[in-house]
Amino acid sequence: MGSGVSNIAYVGSTNVISSVGFTTEECFNALERYVSGIVPVDDPSLYEHPFLAAQVDWQRLSAMAQAAGLEGYTSTERMMILSIKDVLEQSGISLASKDAAVIISSTKGNVDLLSQSVEVLDEGAYLWKMAQRVASYFNAFNKPEVISNACISGVSAAVIASRLVREGAYKHVVVVGADILTRFVVSGFSAFKSVSSRPCTPYDAHRDGLTLGEGCATILITSDKSLSCGVAVEGGAITNDANHISGPSRTGDGLCYAIQQAMQENGLTAEDISFINAHGTATSYNDEMESKAIALAGLSSVPVNSLKPYFGHTLGASGVIETVMCVEMLKHGLVIGTKGFAELGVPQPIVVSGEHQPIGSMVRCVKTASGFGGCNGAVVLALEEHSKEIKVKENDGTAQRIGSCQIADGKVVVDGNVVFEAGGDFAEFIRGAFKHLEAPNMKFYKMDNLCKLGYLAAEYLLKDKKYAPLDLGIVLANRSSSLDTDINHQRILNEHSEAGASPAVFVYTLPNVVLGEVCIRHKIQGENTFFINENKSDSSLESYARMVLERSQYKAVIYGWCELLGNDYQAELVIIEKK
Repeated sequence: MGSGVSNIAYVGSTNVISSVGFTTEECFNALERYVSGIVPVDDPSLYEHPFLAAQVDWQRLSAMAQAAGLEGYTSTERMMILSIKDVLEQSGISLASKDAAVIISSTKGNVDLLSQSVEVLDEGAYLWKMAQRVASYFNAFNKPEVISNACISGVSAAVIASRLVREGAYKHVVVVGADILTRFVVSGFSAFKSVSSRPCTPYDAHRDGLTLGEGCATILITSDKSLSCGVAVEGGAITNDANHISGPSRTGDGLCYAIQQAMQENGLTAEDISFINAHGTATSYNDEMESKAIALAGLSSVPVNSLKPYFGHTLGASGVIETVMCVEMLKHGLVIGTKGFAELGVPQPIVVSGEHQPIGSMVRCVKTASGFGGCNGAVVLALEEHSKEIKVKENDGTAQRIGSCQIADGKVVVDGNVVFEAGGDFAEFIRGAFKHLEAPNMKFYKMDNLCKLGYLAAEYLLKDKKYAPLDLGIVLANRSSSLDTDINHQRILNEHSEAGASPAVFVYTLPNVVLGEVCIRHKIQGENTFFINENKSDSSLESYARMVLERSQYKAVIYGWCELLGNDYQAELVIIEKK
């Protein structure tokens, strides 16, 4: 392979709309003053009992939306449009240019539309439709990409955007992440008993759960140095624990691998890192896992903070909001204190402080995230004067297709041959196809239907194929996200109120949990990302999968389509391998 492209991925303009401000400057100033957006919320439309959350000032946002003529858009769409608008005005770029793209990061998008009807779906409940509406407002030339990868969605989007810029696919990629507080989300996390009755205190000995939040952030990743804010994206990685769909790794190995791979892109060591902004949800197991991962990565002496005590956990927006704040911390030479932290309560001795820490020799940071489905993400940001140029390897086209599996219309087709065929509805068909494999797994019957479909396709595809955990990646896409199970969760709320919400159902209201189930079964700890597209033909998944394979140490990558809504289903998985 040759030396390849050497574009640097600079951070350009940014915006944050959150519970503590409506611009990046407002938000960072609030953090400097230890101002938290977490307040008591007494709103029966969100939850039957009062709870704590970090809420956006919707009166202020509505006034801004009205002034911009956004009456026809949902709350989530309005936030995204206003945030993107600010970034485009600051930078002077246009999404109407073929050189510009937009990546949207969200876990639930317009899921609040399900509360109106689960029998007749509002098309706006589809993540791809939400993305289209936002992109169309700006007359975007390129179709928007949507990433729905649980709580690492924002970090994943930043990593992927930087890769596309360094590859020369686009000059500019606008990354926007957004999620709002809804009855759907609040009831689900409450069912897990993971929501604290106090403002969250990550890593503290007395922490007892997370605090939810809402918000939106936009960050421009660009190859144009003249648009740089003085910070560059130096590397990034996405991994999986291959351990559990709702609980983090017991060892921290998955997150450790993400941190190490992100740092290895530029040959960085612990001495090169000024601070780590971790996920820090303040749940017992998440914070324990992060301390172990940081120690495994050799970063125990590096200052660590969490911004959840200020913004709450903003789900698909969190990775983007917190990345923007990392940019500001780098520029200001200041590590924001983890508000409320008093006594370390994690098994590994990481460096956490409740007070702000000035860093005289600020150079770079690592931003991490972890989420349901066992996913982990890490991105490295550096002050421009210290950033190192990543040499991107040329794609020499050595990736070859070595297998495929299609499941649709009552048939399982492997490498062009029908290996199973049966009638009946999806439930009857999938049970028969699973039994035909003669590979018993009682957990299969606990999965939702989307996961059963993806799990089965991967099982047939990988039969007689063996890979080491870090030798294989998987990237999938679909149209409906997790709407099939979202509808189920919403029906439970409609019929039984919040008291009926089930953790066993809610955990499957994320499409990337399909990846988690496949990764657990086959011990896959490499890249795992879930995209949402209107149609299978719209997906640029193959080119992305080939890029991941060629630019990594992986021996193979699985990519494909995994779509299910009701009894309409289609899976088409392909595995490519380096020659």
